[in-house]
Amino acid sequence: MKKQNLNNSSRRNFLKTTSIAAIGLPTALFSSFTESKPIEKKEIGVLNEGSKKLLALFDLKYPFFQAAPGGEQVAIAVANAGGMGCIQFTWTSPDDAYETTKRLNAATDGNYYANYVLHFEPNSLDKALEAGCKNFQFSWGIPSQEIVSKIRNAGGKFGVQVSSKNNAENALELNPDFLICQGLEAGGHIQASQYIKEALPQVLEVAGPVPVLVAGGISTGKDIRMAINNGAAGVVMGTRFIATKESHLNDFYRQKLVEAGEHSTVYTNCFNDGWNAMHRVLRNSTFLNWEAEGCSLQGNKPGEGEVVAKGETGYDIIRYSGRHPLEGDTGDFEAMCMYAGEGVKKIHDIPSTSELIDRLWKEFENK
Repeated sequence: MKKQNLNNSSRRNFLKTTSIAAIGLPTALFSSFTESKPIEKKEIGVLNEGSKKLLALFDLKYPFFQAAPGGEQVAIAVANAGGMGCIQFTWTSPDDAYETTKRLNAATDGNYYANYVLHFEPNSLDKALEAGCKNFQFSWGIPSQEIVSKIRNAGGKFGVQVSSKNNAENALELNPDFLICQGLEAGGHIQASQYIKEALPQVLEVAGPVPVLVAGGISTGKDIRMAINNGAAGVVMGTRFIATKESHLNDFYRQKLVEAGEHSTVYTNCFNDGWNAMHRVLRNSTFLNWEAEGCSLQGNKPGEGEVVAKGETGYDIIRYSGRHPLEGDTGDFEAMCMYAGEGVKKIHDIPSTSELIDRLWKEFENK
């Protein structure tokens, strides 16, 4: 009788595993994402078919995409090291987007993309296209058919950030070239409502041949290996790339990223002056004082309206602003918003971007 029960149990486990595999979802995703132990035969990083398609699509050496923050010099450095650079154009004037695009085209082979947050009008899109930007990525919304037509008519490519199966299905109606699946692990403003281990299987289920990258908590080659072993075509890194020598952050912010530990970040809506959306940041005095007062709403926050710093050209930076410390700023940097994802706990140095990418690839291959 015991032998029969064991066989039935084994049969049930086999059917469960086979059912999961049949819809193309790796079983490892049903435990922890970046912390789960990969299947032994995949301990050495190997690119999957989605990764190869992604590399061919953008003529890349590595399936590493930069997230929007970081600045022009990081975008150039990532692109020239074989990855996909990124420039944030959401709040950039049309003329500045035009000039920046011209500089990026002169400094790279064009392997960068412009990011637009669709909570705001993409006012610089036309000038970016005019200047020769060929790749775009949209978050916090689905681009209109008019936007897509402009990009396609200019011979361009685009991707959409998504966070669930339904979100991905809506994005796929526009036939994007890639999707970015964001998880709650991410730093900065967070569109996601679930962690990558829950979101990625949902998105992969409907993506079909469209490459899917993951964003959130990726800081090491081991993280990248786990993502690709679990079906992602590549990764998007924000916090890891802003903690480099080329980023436009100031030294104080960079050092805080290096010093951060296991519980240094918080998912909050504290810094919502200008954009009322959830975000992940480093805990600091502004957040702790606000939390101590009961997380009061805008208009009743402690110290609200105080000038905590000044930008390079002398403009005021107000407490609770979403503005993070940049080169040339002066003032109380510790009181300013400092975006960081959960992967910040694995950041221990400030390398050059090319040095970092070389290290990540070796870690991915486990050499």
